[in-house]
Amino acid sequence: MRRGALENLTNLRTAVERVVISRTSIEIELAEGMVSEDQNRIQIVPWTPPSPYRRREIILGTDDQSPAVRPMKTKARGLFIDALRDAHRWLDELIGNADQTIEALAMREGQTERWIRRTMSLAFLSPPLIQAGVEGRLPRGLGVKRLMDLPLIWADQWATLGLREPVKA
Repeated sequence: MRRGALENLTNLRTAVERVVISRTSIEIELAEGMVSEDQNRIQIVPWTPPSPYRRREIILGTDDQSPAVRPMKTKARGLFIDALRDAHRWLDELIGNADQTIEALAMREGQTERWIRRTMSLAFLSPPLIQAGVEGRLPRGLGVKRLMDLPLIWADQWATLGLREPVKA
C-alpha cells in the first residue's frame, strides 16, 4: 500500500468512531473532535443491500417473443468453459509446434480425432457468443455439442443457432 493511502486510511479510522449497517440504512458515527458544534455526530445514509440473485439477460432467439426463456444450466456452462479452454490450448499447441498432430493430441488426451477437431471448432466462435456462454446468458439447450461445428462466419453462427446477434453499441 502506498504511503498516502496508508495516511488516508489512518485519518479515516480516527475520524469514524463506529459504523452500523442495518437493512435500510448505514449509520456513521463520527469521532468527538471531527464535528463542529452545529453538526450531528451521526450521519444516516439510506441503503438497501444488493440482491444475492444475479439477473442475467438471456440472448433471445429470432422467433422468441416470450421473456420467460431460461438460461443455460450451470453444468452446461462449466462444460462449455472447459471445452473452450481445451480448444484454445490444443490450437495453440498445433500452431506453436510443427511436429504436433491431431492424432498425437487425441492419443494423449484419450479422445478420438473427431472429438479433438469438433472441440477445436469452439476456438472460432464469435466473441460475443463466447462471452454469453461464459456468463451463462445463452438459452437452455445450447451446450457444447450444439456450439461445435458451426459455420466460421460469425453472423452465420448466430443464424444457425436461431439467435439474434447482439446490437453493437
